[in-house]
Parts: sequence; structure tokens; C-alpha cells
Amino acid sequence: MLMTIAKFQARPEARLKLLELAQALVEHSRTEAGCLEYGCYQDTANGDRLLLVGRWISQEVLESHYENARFRELVTRFADLVVEAPPSVSLYEVVEMDCL
Repeated sequence: MLMTIAKFQARPEARLKLLELAQALVEHSRTEAGCLEYGCYQDTANGDRLLLVGRWISQEVLESHYENARFRELVTRFADLVVEAPPSVSLYEVVEMDCL
């Protein structure tokens, strides 16, 4: 399983619009085959900071997500709303354990 974490810093005047776009991206991504989880999280100390976190069953599924027309359309619209584009995106391979 793979996990992606994308970090965004919204322009203060664009925070609400970015949140709307992020919500649309979450709703879309959750419908994609192979998406185990997808969510948007807002920093409690700085509301302009957002994280998009996804869990995917495979690299192929993740690549399909990135190639999806709706994903591309939404993410393209992020560029004018964030302080720095493209965002910081991290990819992790998740190892699940029954106990520590």
C-alpha cells in the first residue's frame, strides 16, 4: 500500500476557495478504484496550511489517479491559490503491523 501526503500553503485571501477545491478533489478521489482513503486536513495552528493524504493499493492505481482528467483539472486550479506551486508531495510505502 502507498500513502501520499501533499502539503499546501494557501494565500490568505484564497483559503476558502482552496478548501472548496480540496473538498472536490477529496470527493472525486474517494470514488476512484484502488483508493483506500483520501482526506484534506487543515492545520489547527495555521488555517492556511492544508494536507491532502491518500492511501492507494498500488503504484499503478496511484499513477492512474495522477493521470485522471478530473484530478488534473482540479489541481491545475490550485496554482493561483497557493503560496508555492507545485506543492511538496511525499510518497510512502506503508507496512502494516499487527503489533509493535
